[in-house]
Amino acid sequence: MRHDQRTQSSVSNNGPLPFSKMITKKPPPLRHAPRMLWPWLTLPASLTAALQRAYEKPHGMVQALLLGSGRANPTPTERYLLRLHRGEQIFWREVLLHCGDVMRPALWARTTIPLRGLRRGLLPLTRHGTRPIGNTLFRHRRLRRSPIQAESQPRFGRRRCWQRRSVLRRGDTGVLVEEHFLPGLPRWAGRGRR
Repeated sequence: MRHDQRTQSSVSNNGPLPFSKMITKKPPPLRHAPRMLWPWLTLPASLTAALQRAYEKPHGMVQALLLGSGRANPTPTERYLLRLHRGEQIFWREVLLHCGDVMRPALWARTTIPLRGLRRGLLPLTRHGTRPIGNTLFRHRRLRRSPIQAESQPRFGRRRCWQRRSVLRRGDTGVLVEEHFLPGLPRWAGRGRR
């Protein structure tokens, strides 16, 4: 299977790479990830809420720097994971999550929603502007999360960039969430791995 290319991504060549495009590729074992990342990679709840707990006292609220959003044709991987029909379009949104220091972001995130999902109750997710979308997603009672997939890619010289993705489903539609962990990520401040 060939790698697909992101045509609408606003991330530069120096930024995080998109998640692996090899649908059939087996991800590396989690044991290869730095131990400090394990709770972040496996957290079934909102990463936004966990970041807010980690940053709460010394810094303040987590903010989203909107890199871009809009309608587009999906990549082959997005089409596969969201079970899209040929010709269906998506709404995409990319942000950097940080806490007052845009130069040291903790997370790059991409949310992808089929346009048909916007007609089925997911339209408010497109109106978040610079607010993180994670807390809203995880309060949505009808969305059920798929198993989390995690992997790494060479980035930042020899340093590997770990990322994860999952689909939150509602009937025959869903929301694909991809999260890439950046050097500004704080140490885990959660209580276990809820």
